[in-house]
Amino acid sequence: MKDEDKTKKQFLSKFVGIHKADNSDVIKHTLISLINVASTKTSEDYAWSSIKNLLRELEENYDFLKYVRMKNLKNLDNFIDGMAVMSDMDNVEPREVGMAIQSLVDLFKRHLGKRAGYFFIREFRDDLGDDYHLIIKNMGVDLRLAELQEELGEWDSEEYKIKDDSDVNIAFVERK
Repeated sequence: MKDEDKTKKQFLSKFVGIHKADNSDVIKHTLISLINVASTKTSEDYAWSSIKNLLRELEENYDFLKYVRMKNLKNLDNFIDGMAVMSDMDNVEPREVGMAIQSLVDLFKRHLGKRAGYFFIREFRDDLGDDYHLIIKNMGVDLRLAELQEELGEWDSEEYKIKDDSDVNIAFVERK
């Protein structure tokens, strides 16, 4: 193998490694980020118990969420220690995990009410970091589109619609 090909292969393996993670890591990182952001708007206890309850609710549609374990927060020094995602989660199709993440974010936004919205999505995306944002985007969760939808939510929905062209990674507004 030529040195140039070897260098390309090493670069690509590093790049793919950065933007690929086990489902269990993605779920745990997503939950931590949701709790971190929600804790700035409400108490950590409330954010924790809300996520825990919403996960149980979503388990009806996404059976694999049973692989997420959250202990009682009162007995812990750090909420991260009370969260475990079993490795069985890694056997689930990434698109299904993405659908569960999208449902959780949407449900959590509604649960928080006025405390959530555009800035909640933006802070959540920032807390996730670029690598995890790209990973969940590849799973079908587009937080930039969600931001745009929140920002345009006040517009007359009868007159405008948001179009998403995921092939070129853009979203735009057009008249109906």
